[in-house]
Amino acid sequence: MDRRSLLTAAAVVPVTGLLLPEAAHAAPAGFNSTFNGSKAGWSNVRGTWTLKPGNLYSRGIPGMRVSTKRTGNYSDFYYAVRMRRRGNSTGVAANALVVRGNPGSVDGTGNWKPCYLFQYANQGWYSVWRINANGTEGAVVNWTRTSSVFSTGYNFVEVWVDGDYLDFHINGTHQWSGYDSALSFGQVGISYYTEPSKTAECFIDSASLTIIGPRREPCRLGAAGRAVPG
Repeated sequence: MDRRSLLTAAAVVPVTGLLLPEAAHAAPAGFNSTFNGSKAGWSNVRGTWTLKPGNLYSRGIPGMRVSTKRTGNYSDFYYAVRMRRRGNSTGVAANALVVRGNPGSVDGTGNWKPCYLFQYANQGWYSVWRINANGTEGAVVNWTRTSSVFSTGYNFVEVWVDGDYLDFHINGTHQWSGYDSALSFGQVGISYYTEPSKTAECFIDSASLTIIGPRREPCRLGAAGRAVPG
């Protein structure tokens, strides 16, 4: 299956290990964006993102992934977004938190190169994908059924990124956690894919990021790319 939706298939590819330049790694303070009259720190990557009352808003582009980025590069953090997607879609297209990404390099579909994508689809699916700097891609976790997604209204999506440890929650329910060491830092953002000949809208009610310290676990819980139970 494809990182954009559940409708197409794509081969899982190996990690390329390509990272952003180390010189770009400078972590600013965290942020808390409510979009009540201001979108300071946020800018368009693909598509147009504007303020509506209490929301950062965008209309999708058919066959494309639109996205917005937050200023600054981050390594280890907790990132949470409350977002809603609606429109003339079949409910299987991806809505995503983008982390450790490079929005300055975007492919023809709108994927940042590189990045991690923590995704959900309105019909009740989630996945985690890695886009490498050379444009290849791989499923860290392929599309998986979940009962945690609200098909209408807002979804609260949370990601913990700490070293090579990744943790993903939707509406307060743990979906997956595990390890992947390909990407170590980059920018964060929000994106969503619109199917060809469809329309879609996205409303971002809030987005926040908190810097976290090193994990205190005495040892690794699992191999890279392997899920951690619970």
